[in-house]
Amino acid sequence: MNLPEDVIFEILTRLPVTSLIRFKCVCKFWYSLIKNPNFISKHLHNLSSQENYLRLLVSRRGNITNKRILSLSQNDTLDVFINQDFPAYFNDKFGHVRLIGPCNGIVCLCGYPDNIVLWNPSIRDYKILPQSQIQRLFGSAVRGSDFGLGFDSKKNDYKVIQVLFCLSINRVVVYQVEIYSLNANSWRKYNGIVPAKIKYGNTSWSMVYKNEIFCWLAQDVDNHEVILSFNMSEETFQNTKLPSNIGIFGEQEIRSVWVIVPFKESISLIVYRLKEVEKYYDLWVMNELGAKSCWTKLQRIGPLSRVERPLGFCKNGEIILENSSGQLVIYDPSSQGLKTLGFYGKRGRLEIVVYKESLISVN
Repeated sequence: MNLPEDVIFEILTRLPVTSLIRFKCVCKFWYSLIKNPNFISKHLHNLSSQENYLRLLVSRRGNITNKRILSLSQNDTLDVFINQDFPAYFNDKFGHVRLIGPCNGIVCLCGYPDNIVLWNPSIRDYKILPQSQIQRLFGSAVRGSDFGLGFDSKKNDYKVIQVLFCLSINRVVVYQVEIYSLNANSWRKYNGIVPAKIKYGNTSWSMVYKNEIFCWLAQDVDNHEVILSFNMSEETFQNTKLPSNIGIFGEQEIRSVWVIVPFKESISLIVYRLKEVEKYYDLWVMNELGAKSCWTKLQRIGPLSRVERPLGFCKNGEIILENSSGQLVIYDPSSQGLKTLGFYGKRGRLEIVVYKESLISVN
């Protein structure tokens, strides 16, 4: 039976990426169809609206070998994972590689300043970004960096933002911001002001919001804790204050820890006490970036024993955590049950991103 081409188009745009990669071998028409930008865009839209296509991308280091391992779940029940090879560019020359994103199926891998790769693990496609040739602040030394990833819908472009922490001659930390455009395959300097100091070096302090905005936990000029956000289309920074009654970050006696992670279509703030044996996690959800009184306390989760830190959420509000053994576990608030995923790694080295696959190529 021969189906009309438009019917074939609609059917294929609803299939997972693994199937479509195989189907490119069926015939020349299917190959050209699956490679077509309109098909890729429609496929992304269809899968983004279906929660059962959520995947989990896990990065860890083995306890014994110290080898860096990446695994991608093959289904929404998170019981089948396939190990992914890191882009060969990284090999073992970087002590730690951060996962930034994802954005429309693309993940940014960062070794240290100027060593960045865009990667789509669904189709095993990656691009090594050219090193920035921008003149750094005269007489300064780069002491650290942070990164952001997002989509510019106005220009149909993917961008990476690199925030360099430069120590000046006067021993003052100054930011230099550089923006990479995938369309142009080049870097340019951002001449605006960064209105807050980023808490850098921890992936649980940054996230992509609605694909176009990247967010960091930060501190403004008045020493208020804020979410600093950067809009990839407008190329502007914005501060949003955190709730006023969540305690003091890093308070010595009862140290509070804050984490920002995506929660459904919103930004969530998770607050907990680091040193408590049985931990409670307060979940706050943001209604609108930049607005006053934009936070709502959704729930308190716990008490949970032998857990160290939250890493994110998967479908139905289940929270993903690292336990005291360096193991990945999922807590279901509705049943109050813990499920162990079986991943072991060095404590504090587990990273996860909740991933929606795509056919988008970075080359």
